[in-house]
Amino acid sequence: MDEESAQRFEFAARATNPAVAKTEVAGANKTTPLAVLLRESLLTRQAAMTLVAVILFSFFSIAAKNFLSVSNLLDIARGSAFIGIVAVAWTYLLIAGELDLSVGSAYGLGTILMGWLIASAGLNPWLAGILILLYGVLVGLVNGFITVYVGVRAFVVTLGMLSFLRGAALAISGNFPISYPRDLHSSLFLLGGGSLGIIPAQVIWLLAWAVLGSVILRRTKFGYWVYATGGNESAAREMGIPTKLIKLITFILVGFSCALVAVLQGAWLRTASPSTGSGFELQVIGAVLIGGASLSGGDGSVYGTLVGAAILGMVTNGLVLFGFPPASNLLVSGAIIVGAGTMDTILRRAGGRVSGKRRLFPEKEVGRGLTNKTATKS
Repeated sequence: MDEESAQRFEFAARATNPAVAKTEVAGANKTTPLAVLLRESLLTRQAAMTLVAVILFSFFSIAAKNFLSVSNLLDIARGSAFIGIVAVAWTYLLIAGELDLSVGSAYGLGTILMGWLIASAGLNPWLAGILILLYGVLVGLVNGFITVYVGVRAFVVTLGMLSFLRGAALAISGNFPISYPRDLHSSLFLLGGGSLGIIPAQVIWLLAWAVLGSVILRRTKFGYWVYATGGNESAAREMGIPTKLIKLITFILVGFSCALVAVLQGAWLRTASPSTGSGFELQVIGAVLIGGASLSGGDGSVYGTLVGAAILGMVTNGLVLFGFPPASNLLVSGAIIVGAGTMDTILRRAGGRVSGKRRLFPEKEVGRGLTNKTATKS
């Protein structure tokens, strides 16, 4: 276990059982020098991805015409912002050991519902926006409750929700775009679709959301409990961490973030299309995996996710500038997901062979240890 992960686990453990935390962390740190070196190199994956982002930016700046134009860079930033906002919440979910495939459809239906509430129901844009945020919370609550408390796998639940929400968007819109009234004015449109100088409002929202998400994940008890839940759920549960509640909250965060980008999209374009969000889940997952989050849970960072979103934004934009059709974005997103997932598996297997452990908090070893210690004390 590397120093940072040990600190996270110790923090979470001490909140419930200080004696257990001290024993487990001390035992987990007994690794060979080679294992420590390998783990330290794995921790620099974010730095490596940052270097990749810089190289890609330099390449497209030289090879792609108009890549460095202000309008194009703002388009990249705005597009990456929508991906990044949802990817930050998805990072929490993946660290906790779960996934959500319905984010694209939740985002799409959110835009349709907001358009319908404003254009057809005549609601004030602010009231419509608040209702859409509540809709996002409800979607996350349903996904989380069925997954965590009923026991259906997240893949099945969210795959079904992906189809259900997309179908609802098509049914409500009649498969036609919904346009806001042209004479409608609201401060929400400025807050969600305006700019601060030349910086789009969406980018400001992303930065605020990312800073908040990073601070909570790295500096609060809840953040450490998220890591502990994904690292070893049974061990975390033995220490008294409410793992089911933690997972439910991460699902709700994802649903809320989808609704937030739906509101921002509506405030910016003032129209809603039933095709909005198609393939969006692939971009979100790609950003999180590129950023270094582990598919098995227990590892990841908001900073890495932001770098992943920037890389995806640059690559997709660069391909368009090179003359490739927009559909190439799906090819790139799919290839990146496969590549990032393969890299993650290979690197972590290599780390496991060196240290003799396959996971950050091996369930059989740590879980049994906690159980035995608890039983001995009692």
